[in-house]
Amino acid sequence: RGRMKNRILLLIWFILLALAAVFTGVWVYAVLLLLSALAVVAFLLLGFFCGKKITMKLKLPKAAEQDGIWKGKLQIANESVLPVFLGKGSLHLENHFTGEKMELPFSFSLKGRGKKAIDFQGKSQWCGCIYATLHTWRSYDFFGLAGQKRKAGLSACTVVMPCEQKEDFRFLTKEGFDMESFRYSGARPGDDPGETFDIREYQEGDSIRQIHWKLTGKLDKMMIRQRSFPVDDTVLILAEPYLKEKAPAVAQTLGEVFAAVLNSFMEQGISCQAGVFDHSTGHFYIEKIRTREDYETILYLFLRHGGEGEKPCTITEYLHTPGQQRFANYIYITGTPEEEDLRSLRTRGEVTVVSCGTTADKGETITWKYGSQDKKKNIEDTCPVSCWKVS
Repeated sequence: RGRMKNRILLLIWFILLALAAVFTGVWVYAVLLLLSALAVVAFLLLGFFCGKKITMKLKLPKAAEQDGIWKGKLQIANESVLPVFLGKGSLHLENHFTGEKMELPFSFSLKGRGKKAIDFQGKSQWCGCIYATLHTWRSYDFFGLAGQKRKAGLSACTVVMPCEQKEDFRFLTKEGFDMESFRYSGARPGDDPGETFDIREYQEGDSIRQIHWKLTGKLDKMMIRQRSFPVDDTVLILAEPYLKEKAPAVAQTLGEVFAAVLNSFMEQGISCQAGVFDHSTGHFYIEKIRTREDYETILYLFLRHGGEGEKPCTITEYLHTPGQQRFANYIYITGTPEEEDLRSLRTRGEVTVVSCGTTADKGETITWKYGSQDKKKNIEDTCPVSCWKVS
């Protein structure tokens, strides 16, 4: 709109000078017309070279609070003696977890060898990882008639953490995950180097660290020392961030349910671990949840790379990562009701699935309105977005 206005004004200026020169016969108007044309051409040529040596840096906070204002900064430095008369661009913001998008336009002018910082801010009602990207921008001439595309190649992100959730998920632990529970005592195979559950022949996939060398030498066949389950290895909470369709309310609830389950275990003093897959590094991470810092670390990783997968992969990556320990019980939190890998996970231990569903036909159901405290159990009339099923 601004460029069109400038073009119209210049056109009117040239027409007026031309008419004045023709009808008055005064040579001054003709000279002004010529000088104006030369000035426009000169600035157009100069604008072609301006902005070629601009460097930009994009900074965002590591984390932000849901519904809170976060602040970012775009730092611009001109390494050329030529000024930038007018620079325009647009930051593209996208929450990879929920799918929300927005554009944040900006403009600036900068003298030769000058520096400038553009401050901006944002706010999101959804949790997740907000990526800010700037691939290109345009440098315009003095009159703003033509713009030259310049590369930027900037990207940064901030993770919006969900509001703290302290809902009652004791029904997930009603069978007990403590030291006194007979199901999770030393009478089950596990990965505790201090206790031996059984001794058996080697099977494909066993770690060489479990080899019982003395018995192997005596019996002339590979024997394995199978370890028992320590308390820390009784429960693994797995959260799957993948959604077939980007639905902000479902993604938000997924993050809140994961946070609420972790909080419930911490408040009850029940030892547990949580696992997430990091798409950026290709590693599967397991964190023991004992402190608030542990809770924030695993939740940050979950949201940071949660929207980057093209298919469900949390269970697959856990099962296929060499050396991963086994657990007696798994809690699997997912926005997708079913997954084929669940069959493989159930061969490792007992699995409790917390999934988004539309009916309350099996298991225990809860309704969950994002960002609110209105969550009730065993309600049959629930909408697809807020109905979560525990089975």
